[in-house]
Amino acid sequence: MTERYKDDDLLTPEAVCKLLGGITQKTLADWNNKHRHKKTLAPIRFTAKIIRYEYKNVMAFKEKCRAVY
Repeated sequence: MTERYKDDDLLTPEAVCKLLGGITQKTLADWNNKHRHKKTLAPIRFTAKIIRYEYKNVMAFKEKCRAVY
């Protein structure tokens, strides 16, 4: 069953990892700090341990990262 999200839905890091192809949370954390499109991903930090991502930002990040051949 595929999850259906709205643009403003706040996603957990686990959900974002699934949407980005099954990456690990460590990779996601690295991308938040070092990736050239990290401003697009734009995590929302409520506390040091509670981080959420807007669905629309995750999809925009995924689109920017697509390679064009």
